[in-house]
Amino acid sequence: MTVPKKILEEILRYGAMAPSGDNCQPWDFKMDGDSLLIINNESRDRSLFNVSKTASFIACGALIENISIAGKALGYSVEETKLFPDGDSAPVVARINFRKSTKKGIDLFPFLDKRCTNRSPFKGKPLEKTTVNRLKTITKDRGYGELTLREDRATIKKIAKVASINDRLLFTNKRLHDFLFEHIRWTKKEIEETRDGMDINTLGLFPVEKQGFGMLRSWPLVRFMNIFGLSRTLPIRSSMIFKSSSAFGLLQMPGKSPKDFVNGGRALQRIWLTATAEGLSFQPTTGITFLIQRLYMEDGKGLSPSEKKIVEAAETRLKELFPTTRDKAIIMLFRIGKSGPPKAYSLRRKVSIK
Repeated sequence: MTVPKKILEEILRYGAMAPSGDNCQPWDFKMDGDSLLIINNESRDRSLFNVSKTASFIACGALIENISIAGKALGYSVEETKLFPDGDSAPVVARINFRKSTKKGIDLFPFLDKRCTNRSPFKGKPLEKTTVNRLKTITKDRGYGELTLREDRATIKKIAKVASINDRLLFTNKRLHDFLFEHIRWTKKEIEETRDGMDINTLGLFPVEKQGFGMLRSWPLVRFMNIFGLSRTLPIRSSMIFKSSSAFGLLQMPGKSPKDFVNGGRALQRIWLTATAEGLSFQPTTGITFLIQRLYMEDGKGLSPSEKKIVEAAETRLKELFPTTRDKAIIMLFRIGKSGPPKAYSLRRKVSIK
């Protein structure tokens, strides 16, 4: 059925609060009769992390989950969702139809605009067993997805080292470096004008670090400083912060089709929202896992021989810590725990329906 325009725009406003790589928001909306089409805008995410468009598919999955939650709360439930109705290679990720319903299913709705990435140090306190059980129940209830949580301190320290390798590669690979700095928003004016990318304040940097980080926008300077070990020292800071986590989680799907990544994104969003509802902070630490997938989905295209060796070593270490194989799709590696409130929230573009 046709949803009134104002209500549909409100549903999509909540939908667009979903996470995406560097907040690039790789989706467009279009109406086709009574159906809402979710379209992957490939121009928005050309990062090496977006292996075979899988990062965009995960983001669209999280978007669809938000739309489902917001629709129920606003009285228009999702009646049917067809994934890739025109084929896996077509730009339409989903065709969604709504039906009028009583307002319900609002348990996670209040947290759609509170969910965010928190890059601050966490307090490292153990998770409540009820929280762990609630998180693990999500994939069981859905009938898909595999969530593994690691909570012991020794394992957390090992995972922290693996996850922090990403920060090294960000400053050895020009394409990764440039995409990151293209999506950092440095001033209030720039933040409000673009309404995408990452507010510099969301990176959790101290004032003195913020000044130094701004200098690293210069790729020639980064290349020069790498002679003196810059890229090898940067992961130390992130590793120390990661070690403060209460747990690391790895969400996987059993297959690697585009639909697996979209459904994985839906499960991920529900896990993230549930963690938010439980009063937990959440940070994706999944850059290295995307690069691992680049090894076996695109033969490491875009990585230098030395970078491939670094990623291969990271994959070996990750397999020792989580039950993962190349047959599974890694949706996200993340850390959770208690911390203070986020320093800032990244904005979203105004909803536009074609």
